[in-house]
Amino acid sequence: MQKNEARQKVKELYEKYPYPSKEEVTAEGTKYFAKWAAKIIGKDETYWKGKKVLELGCGTGELGCGLSLLGAEYTGIDFSKNSIKKAKKNSSVLKCKTPKFIEKDILELKEGELGLYDVVIALGSLHHTINAKAGFHIATTHLKEGGVIIVGLYNKYSRAKLRVKRIIIKLFAGNNIEKRIKIGKMLFGSTGSITRDADKYGQTHETYHSINEILKWFRKEKINFISSKPIFNKPILDEIVWLIRGKEAFFVMAGEKKAKKSNI
Repeated sequence: MQKNEARQKVKELYEKYPYPSKEEVTAEGTKYFAKWAAKIIGKDETYWKGKKVLELGCGTGELGCGLSLLGAEYTGIDFSKNSIKKAKKNSSVLKCKTPKFIEKDILELKEGELGLYDVVIALGSLHHTINAKAGFHIATTHLKEGGVIIVGLYNKYSRAKLRVKRIIIKLFAGNNIEKRIKIGKMLFGSTGSITRDADKYGQTHETYHSINEILKWFRKEKINFISSKPIFNKPILDEIVWLIRGKEAFFVMAGEKKAKKSNI
């Protein structure tokens, strides 16, 4: 699939099935998500108060609402018009004060275009762009010195089982999103949510990454690795264990942007 076509298919999917589109969006539910994000870097919910946060690929805004309710000054971007529409609705319903939602493709952002932030988050979005590494670079240009970046990606090893399922689905349905969802549910069962079924089976473009690869991204962008979820000791070996256990297909890594050396 050509890059432009891949981008359009991803956009088509999320315009019809904005993600995650929680059935019930509550203040406590969104704050729980924000607390989970803070826990990854060893912090509690008070960490977000006063922090300027940028989320790349905000989807329907559940995390953004939680961050806002916990005191963050939040900006979220997503290239899906319907996702942004739903994010704004969720924000209004929950009476969140600070979220700002922008409809834009991550890769169309210029370096530092939206200013500098204390924290930049990209959970489950970069691997749906046509160039995840470029998206990561753009993310780092929006990060203050000493700022924290949190990225969540699909693992090239532990995601293997679903990758095989998708190959089988493609044999029957090609890149037709609706057919893929139908075949996926028929062959492998439903998740119980049409939105999750669409994301699991209907997705036609997704890249897969390893711990070592992301550590290289960190080094290139002068990001000090600080934590991960799950915790790892030996890349590749741990990732194979994740595959065997049938867990951790989605992994999160966080780092801190190094301060520039003074010439004084």
